Amino acid sequence: MSQHDAPDPFDGLQDWAHQTERKVRRERRRRLAARWVPAVLVGVAAVVAIAFTVPAGWAMLRDSSPAAQPTPSRPDGVTATTTQTAAPTDPFAGTPAASYPKGQAGITLPAARAVPGFTTAQVDAALQQVRKAMIAGRLAPGMLIDHRPDDFVALLAPRQRAPVRKWFTDLLHSNVATWIDPAVRLDPREQPRVSGRVTYAAATRDGRRVLRVTTNFVWVYAFEDTAQPIAVVHDEIQWDFPAPKNLHADDRGMWIGANQSYWAMMDCAAGDQGLLAPTRRLGAPAPGETDDPDDLLRPERSLDIHENCP
Repeated sequence: MSQHDAPDPFDGLQDWAHQTERKVRRERRRRLAARWVPAVLVGVAAVVAIAFTVPAGWAMLRDSSPAAQPTPSRPDGVTATTTQTAAPTDPFAGTPAASYPKGQAGITLPAARAVPGFTTAQVDAALQQVRKAMIAGRLAPGMLIDHRPDDFVALLAPRQRAPVRKWFTDLLHSNVATWIDPAVRLDPREQPRVSGRVTYAAATRDGRRVLRVTTNFVWVYAFEDTAQPIAVVHDEIQWDFPAPKNLHADDRGMWIGANQSYWAMMDCAAGDQGLLAPTRRLGAPAPGETDDPDDLLRPERSLDIHENCP
């Protein structure tokens, strides 16, 4: 069978919103509570400082689930949104993802320029590091299929690596990374569709100047031989780079800051295990569902959302 003769897994998706039971899981906002460790030149003093200023670790911040707004607020700073588009004959036709680029082509970085406390070169290096983390967390087969967070964790500041690795062990990784359920299979003919924006600005965290890169992206995954052929992840993540001056070496580099996400068109039981799979059965929308399914695939949609997983 030629590529052109292959069955289209997205055939008929114009009516998909009326044929599928939409399931949405909202992942709570999380933030790392940490104190930066200053670099101390005197050896004995440095050991004491490190011993008493180790980061406190992950803190769960539960919000009050305010009413959904039409769009999320845009952070201040320099912004770039996805600029690539896909061919109009793409099998995602009938959903907003039809025009989203494939894979990492959907990650458009803004031009780097100096901001208070950081040079143009430092901003550019930070943007490239964030891009690598996004690819490692949401697109790399090692993460998606093999569930190996090593490459992702290695991109972080040394002091944050152990807490983040535990996040994966405890199945609390959903805001920053995707694990595909082994019971389903990604469509080998289709790369995930990606769209969103990247913004950066100087900020202050824990009393220290940081370069903050904020990403807000939708990731649409296609599956093979499933009743519902797509599932969606929408995340917003702050990536912080503390100014390196007078900072301990283990604290230099990229830190994950506040982060949140929702998953949609997904299987709730798999989600309980930190795994992404599409909705496994077709049916009428559940009573009380008011969200426009198309809207769930748009990066400009608010992440404050009604969750309907049991």
